[in-house]
Amino acid sequence: MRVRVYRNLLKPSFFSIQAMEGPDKGKVVGYARAVGLENVTFVVSKKTWQRVVTEGVRTVFAFADGALVNCLEVLPAGFDERITLQPFERCYFFNRQRPQIPVTEAARGYLFGADFWGTAEPAGLGL
Repeated sequence: MRVRVYRNLLKPSFFSIQAMEGPDKGKVVGYARAVGLENVTFVVSKKTWQRVVTEGVRTVFAFADGALVNCLEVLPAGFDERITLQPFERCYFFNRQRPQIPVTEAARGYLFGADFWGTAEPAGLGL
C-alpha cells in the first residue's frame, strides 16, 4: 500500500502514516516509531516551509511517500545512510554526510527518530 509518512507534531517519537490509496485514502491509518518504506520520494512544500520559518508556525510541510513495508518499535540493523531535514537550515532532505546535495528519492529504508535510514544504494541517496 502506498502511504505518506510524516513526523507526528504532538508525539515527536512517532510517525503518522496516511493512506494514499484504497478505501482509507487521505486518512491517517496508524502511528509507529519506525516505518519501513520502499520506492521512497521525499517531498517538501516550499510555501508551507517558508511560513514555518518566517512565522514560527509548527505544521507538517515535509513527508516521505512510498510503499509501506512494515512498522516496528526500533530501527533494524544494516541501515547506514542517514537522510534528514533541518527546516531552519535547508528546505530539502539531505544526506548527513553530504549536506549540500538534496535527496529526493531512496530505494528503501526506515523513518526512525528524526531521520530516514537507508542503505548505501545509488538510487536517490545522493551518491
